[in-house]
Amino acid sequence: MKQGGIAGLLGMMGMAVKIILTEEKMRVGQVILHLFAAMVVAVLSGYALTDYVPNQKMLWAANGMAGFMAIRIAMWAERVVGAKLDEAEAKITKGKPKKTNAKRQAKRRK
Repeated sequence: MKQGGIAGLLGMMGMAVKIILTEEKMRVGQVILHLFAAMVVAVLSGYALTDYVPNQKMLWAANGMAGFMAIRIAMWAERVVGAKLDEAEAKITKGKPKKTNAKRQAKRRK
């Protein structure tokens, strides 16, 4: 729990630096949304990287960088998940015939 809190704080600090350095005007709601996204991405990446990065300071740096790049990471994840869902949907709908709205022609009686 402590590691997640530190990762979230470092991610928010990374996003705060990005917000301060940018010249883009942002509303308070956008700033809060960006900080929250940075916190979530940094916590998730922190949990994922703990097994692969043995040095604690390198892990903290990675958490800060993940917070700095949080919006791009979230957009990448959205694109990857969307592609997987589209692929799964294509497999499901591949075997089903498409329904048409056209009416059948009436048979003529002789």
